[in-house]
Amino acid sequence: MKKGLVLASLLLPAAPATASDLIITGIMDGPLSRGTPKAVELFARSDIADLSIYGFGSANNGDGSDGQEFALSGDAAAGDFLYIASEATNFNAVFGFAPDFTTTSATVNGDDAVELFRNGMVVDVFGEIDVDGDGQPWEYLDSWAYRQSGTGPDGSAFAIAHWGFGGVDALDDLDAAATAAAVPFGTFAVAPVPVPAAVWLLGSALLGLIGLRSRPRNG
Repeated sequence: MKKGLVLASLLLPAAPATASDLIITGIMDGPLSRGTPKAVELFARSDIADLSIYGFGSANNGDGSDGQEFALSGDAAAGDFLYIASEATNFNAVFGFAPDFTTTSATVNGDDAVELFRNGMVVDVFGEIDVDGDGQPWEYLDSWAYRQSGTGPDGSAFAIAHWGFGGVDALDDLDAAATAAAVPFGTFAVAPVPVPAAVWLLGSALLGLIGLRSRPRNG
């Protein structure tokens, strides 16, 4: 590698290490019978040949982590959305397709946190596992929360700034069609890591100086 390129690479910020190829991108507490659909959306950042290394768990009522309660299965391609729901009937009625997984561990009530595990270790989280979400800024009772594109995974520390919220009762009394229109499932996108303009300008200037100094003199 040329010396100038080595120097430039030191000036540019490195992309964050990939802690997980799967992330939590959405959660909802629905308005239909029994508060359904209750569901969590996951997103595959790259191809995953074996989803069984990943698992899911809910931390209810601020009582802390219950650990992994459900293991995923199958595989996923980069860009796939996966859905874990407490039941399939009302999820299908709202979104027009069946969830990928159903488990009672997805029975969240708008004030519960959820965790994503990889090989038994927490790699992403929504909500604060030791806090009852009732009245908290991340509460999603009869509503939804959705990850901002280009963020995540966040490890075991909840990054509320990476999320947008529908607001408590945003889905109250909506029918299936209106619920589907209101919940932004399936809209997360992977965005490139921006490089600050000042860094690029500094790198370009230094490369220019290196180029000038390395030119052979005439005569």
